[in-house]
Amino acid sequence: MNKPNQSITGITEIALRVHDLDRMRRFYEQVIGLEVLGENEPSDGTAIFFTVGAGNTHLALFPEKLTGWYTRDKSLQIDPKLTTLSHFAFTVALDDFESEKNRIEQLGIEIVHSNASSWLHCRMFYFFDPEGNLIEFNSHDETI
Repeated sequence: MNKPNQSITGITEIALRVHDLDRMRRFYEQVIGLEVLGENEPSDGTAIFFTVGAGNTHLALFPEKLTGWYTRDKSLQIDPKLTTLSHFAFTVALDDFESEKNRIEQLGIEIVHSNASSWLHCRMFYFFDPEGNLIEFNSHDETI
């Protein structure tokens, strides 16, 4: 077994290529509740960066037409069958877990799966964003 890299202390950024930047921006601002950190405007489009939590963690939205060294393939069309992304998770305070789940459902968004993990000591539920990315809300729970 390899020794874990002690230099890595977390994930700084997740970047998604999106079809409809305005719609996705509204979703991550209004539904998820993230704050826009800034926008980067290279010559071929705008990328939006959100602050996640209190640390130096970001979610970035890149329009699909934005291509360069940071895209895995150079096609302008996103094919969900080619992505390696399964889902990504946001940490939610345990006291807010049920109210967040209810809030998402009241917005008309389907919770596609909900469970608890005894080996991870957490509660989680999953739902999709407007472009089909699977999102997890996850709360640490030592009682599980």
